[in-house]
Amino acid sequence: MNIFSHCFEDMTDEDVKTLNEYFKGYDYRGAGYTFLANYIWRNTHCLCWEVIGDYLCMAGADCMISDPNAIISMPLTKNGVYEPDKLRETVLEAKRRFEERKIPFSVELIPGHMVPFLEAAFPGEVKFSHDRDADEYVYLKDKLITLSGRALHKKKNHMNYFLKTYSYETKKITKAMIDKIMEFVVQSRENKNYDEDEMESLRMEEVAIEEILQFIDEPEIYSTAIFIDGELQAFAIGERLSADTAAEHFEKANDDYRGLYQVICSEFCKSLPEEIVYVNREEDMGLPNLRQAKEALKPDHMEERYSGCFLESSVVK
Repeated sequence: MNIFSHCFEDMTDEDVKTLNEYFKGYDYRGAGYTFLANYIWRNTHCLCWEVIGDYLCMAGADCMISDPNAIISMPLTKNGVYEPDKLRETVLEAKRRFEERKIPFSVELIPGHMVPFLEAAFPGEVKFSHDRDADEYVYLKDKLITLSGRALHKKKNHMNYFLKTYSYETKKITKAMIDKIMEFVVQSRENKNYDEDEMESLRMEEVAIEEILQFIDEPEIYSTAIFIDGELQAFAIGERLSADTAAEHFEKANDDYRGLYQVICSEFCKSLPEEIVYVNREEDMGLPNLRQAKEALKPDHMEERYSGCFLESSVVK
């Protein structure tokens, strides 16, 4: 995809520096708004980017489906500022690039608190729609550690069963453990019956996990692994999003052990720096079972996502 001039497949050190400056230029409050989150999924989403005016634009498409439509996410700021006139110029240039290639244009995955920036840049010209499937679940770290309270009673029972039944050891993941982690990921997939689409999705996830493991020694990458009788049975990996929030990008556990999922989540949260208050556990993608599981943990709040489409009646110049 050549909508923008740079791609993630062949980045220079200068490209990485530029991307990090923009991803860290503002608190986007999203697990997908980090350099690492985009880099590890670059082969799945065919990402390209370019600095246009004062903002960095990024476009992507789902490479897992045939003939995918490209989308653009919220432009990134380097200095924490969104000026309506300058943002308008950037978005209109991106729109022109899409239309030149006869690709429908919309801005997707807009963090809810950033919708007003686009409204100010395009008053009355853009219709915004809430994308519930992309909303991210944000929990209080301490609640995930203890699972305290009546609402989490069932989850706490599962965790207590595990703690009373099994002895285990927790370790921070290191690069020396990469092969063991990947063996566990592959075995977890092969031990289940999935349809073709699910299998392909899990294979792409394996690639992303292997990618993030290359950064596992970085100070703002957080990880925990659980061993039972010397064998890896669960792990979780995430990163810092802001001063008080971390994301958990991946969590895997052997579900033969009742309560292990609750314990790996708790242990991951225990490993986070003291100043981390919230944990973003990402979206449910509209999958009913995943939605039920995330809602059952009682999030503190949701980080809402919106899409913005230009109204047909508006004449944008």
